[in-house]
Amino acid sequence: LCTRSQKVLIDNQILFPDYFKFPQNKDFQQHSAAAWMSQKRDLEGVSIFLQKIYDDALKKKCTTTLISGEDFENFLVEIHLAVEFEDLAKFIGFSEIEWLVVQRNPLDYLLSIYAEKSSYKMVLDIGIMANSILEYGFFSTSSPDYNYKFVFDIKKFSSFFKEGVNQNLKVVNFDSFIDDFVGKVIFVDLVNDKSLNILRKEANNIGIQRKRPSKEKIEFRYLANFLGMKSNKEFHENNKNLVDSLVNHRLNRNKNLLPEIQLKFKEYFS
Repeated sequence: LCTRSQKVLIDNQILFPDYFKFPQNKDFQQHSAAAWMSQKRDLEGVSIFLQKIYDDALKKKCTTTLISGEDFENFLVEIHLAVEFEDLAKFIGFSEIEWLVVQRNPLDYLLSIYAEKSSYKMVLDIGIMANSILEYGFFSTSSPDYNYKFVFDIKKFSSFFKEGVNQNLKVVNFDSFIDDFVGKVIFVDLVNDKSLNILRKEANNIGIQRKRPSKEKIEFRYLANFLGMKSNKEFHENNKNLVDSLVNHRLNRNKNLLPEIQLKFKEYFS
């Protein structure tokens, strides 16, 4: 939405930078790569990114620069990276930094991560994920690109963040974040009413970009990932009996685990 509405945002003195372009992903329309560089301690890369967007903001007469990326979630746990990122930004010239975090219902978030990461060549176990979340307040896992920290105990980690990094952190409830259109709760304080209506129309045109696959497809992907195979029709047809049996086993196991996970989450996050 921000990428497709860059001109509207600039009219409100807000820059949403169009910076990262990778040959393997021409539609990379957010800034998680800055979080990747931070995790790798590529300070030169982060500095180049921040300098570029600072210069662009001045050139386009914007007073606010908005960057967005799900992978910045790591900064709630790895606060040393957030401190480093802020120090570089302030050195370059940014005078004030505000952090925005969207908090989702824990069980919904668990199921969303579990579904999404099946397409990342990863192998996850929903029971182990839940145990880690209940023990530490977050879940950690790795893909070929990034070591993720998915934060569930937002209350605890936002408190650490405010103490160690920046008091200027706002937590937005997921239901509020998607109410009317995605991001409205943020944009309403940044743009005029005319622009807000334009953003609403654009958001409705975009619709839902990534729908959750079926439970069967999720488990089929994890099975293929575990075996180092492609989760395609050929793999399924060549190994149908074995694949269907293992997929059903994982489905039944998850079905048996979820009621207990739901109960423990309710106790932990109440």
